[in-house]
Amino acid sequence: MKTPGEIKPLDRILEASQFMISGEVKERFTKNLKRFMIPKGRILVDLGQVSHNLYLIEKGVMRTYYLRGSEDITSLLVADGDIVCIAESFLLQKLSNEVLETLEDTTVYAIGYDAYRKLVEEDAYMAGLAVKLLEQHLINFTDRVKVFKYLSVEQRIEHYVNQPSSLFRRIPDHYIATYLGTTAATFSRCLKTINFDKNR
Repeated sequence: MKTPGEIKPLDRILEASQFMISGEVKERFTKNLKRFMIPKGRILVDLGQVSHNLYLIEKGVMRTYYLRGSEDITSLLVADGDIVCIAESFLLQKLSNEVLETLEDTTVYAIGYDAYRKLVEEDAYMAGLAVKLLEQHLINFTDRVKVFKYLSVEQRIEHYVNQPSSLFRRIPDHYIATYLGTTAATFSRCLKTINFDKNR
């Protein structure tokens, strides 16, 4: 059995839809949750656009990134079972300072901002679920801050590639390198010295 921290957001959302008290809310939920495939390399939210949709990834990989000069820096990597949007832009409906793109052909469930707001305002179960997802996001963010604060670059790379959720070898190394706060060259060099978890 999975622990709460191991249950992916998409699993939580789909499970929640079975327990909605209001039939009307459940109907609206299933009506507004659209499933479709997005090709690899598609920009879903660009700089200066508003993030209108929340995406629940069934299968595939997405990233968010920002620009530092001419270099793009990966700020988030998400894959199968995860949930993604440009949070500040989606929740406040303001222009985004980051980009959301697909790194693989990605199958998603998408829900628009207005439908999302109505669901969390009109259904207590969905409101509680939104809080749980936010709490898990904050825990994950805190864990990432600790990794950057206490681990060296080499230790960060070893920690990441040995995680069960690691996207190592699934996406180009330079995306992971900037996500971990280093360069592609340093990432490649460190891979030669780290110990890989043989149980992965």
